[in-house]
Amino acid sequence: MKKRLVLVVSVLLIAAMFSVVFAGCGTSKQAQKPKEQAKPITITIWHSWSGSELDVLNDAISKYTKQHPNVTVNQLQVPFDQLKNKFQTAAAAGGGPDILVGPADWIGDFTKANLIAPIDSYVDSNFLSHYVKGAIDQVTLNGKMMAMPESTECVALVYNKKLVKTVPKTTDDLIKLADSMHKGDTYGLVYNTGFYFTAGYFFANGMKLFDKDYNPIVNQGDGGVKTLEFLKKLADDPNIIAANDYGKADSMFKEGKAAMIINGPWAVGDYVKALGDGNVGVAPMPVSSISGKPFAPFVNTKDFMINANSDDAHKKAAMDFVKFLTSKEMEQEFFEKAKHIPSNTEVETGSDPIINGFITQMKTGVSMPIVPEMGAVWDPMQNAIDSVLAGKATPQKAINDAENAILKKIKSMKGSG
Repeated sequence: MKKRLVLVVSVLLIAAMFSVVFAGCGTSKQAQKPKEQAKPITITIWHSWSGSELDVLNDAISKYTKQHPNVTVNQLQVPFDQLKNKFQTAAAAGGGPDILVGPADWIGDFTKANLIAPIDSYVDSNFLSHYVKGAIDQVTLNGKMMAMPESTECVALVYNKKLVKTVPKTTDDLIKLADSMHKGDTYGLVYNTGFYFTAGYFFANGMKLFDKDYNPIVNQGDGGVKTLEFLKKLADDPNIIAANDYGKADSMFKEGKAAMIINGPWAVGDYVKALGDGNVGVAPMPVSSISGKPFAPFVNTKDFMINANSDDAHKKAAMDFVKFLTSKEMEQEFFEKAKHIPSNTEVETGSDPIINGFITQMKTGVSMPIVPEMGAVWDPMQNAIDSVLAGKATPQKAINDAENAILKKIKSMKGSG
């Protein structure tokens, strides 16, 4: 009887041991089972970047896709003056990229047309605490965050230190210096007369865009007329090149054929490459000799917007890539290589004199409105500048025509005219 009991116990112990062993094997196999691979997904980004900016974007794509092998990022470079219309046309038809890179003043038009999606659900207060509050405010419309700010920007005086030893303090000084520097095909000043670049003098001389209800008031007072007269004076000066031609001005400065130019931080990385370290300076634009007031440029953010047409999976993937683009690592690279003024407060900017030049200029700047009405301003104001410079209209007629055109556009936008 005892032998039989011992035998039974032994069998049970052996069975238990096998049970443990096989159970352990099962657990081991389960632990070693590979994780399910994330589904492949392709996202697209449209932008107008070139030079140093494009180099950083390509580096970001390379780094991100190595970390996320299931993600493919396609990028398309579109000239800036075509980018907004291209996106509007594509998105209105149900297409377009997942991510668009553009300025904050596009947000109003795109939001009104339901072309971009709010991103509040993809970010939280802890994440946003690492970004400049003013930049976050710039992309927030009607209580919703409509884009992720990458950098803050404005235009300022950019100069070649080999040619300019003393920065002019007033516009009268600017003209005198430019006149004295013109020799052959080298000019003291190339001035881009696009409204974005000239707005600082319109505002310095007292012009306002809107009243509190966003009705246009550009022809109230004489600020608009006086600024158009000033721009005409620049354009008529044989020692100065003043025209609405960004490419020409940009090329001349890179080639050392222009001592001074008005431009933003996005261009300075390429200027340093072309002219050499230590040869590029940035300072506030000269004070208006007309009013005695400082140049007051638009202060704006460069932003990443998410296409409202993208499905949830693509929106999520796009926002993850956007978060990487605005991470400390990549914003540090945008700052160091492309001279972007970061929206991420963790970026080490040190005492960079170029960046500090733009930051100083920003102190006298005005925040660019992102309401839809802002979209009605650009073409009429540019037409006013171009018509005066071409001698086709007097400054007073040009500014009156601009006012009427802006009002007509806003009424059309609101369906009331």
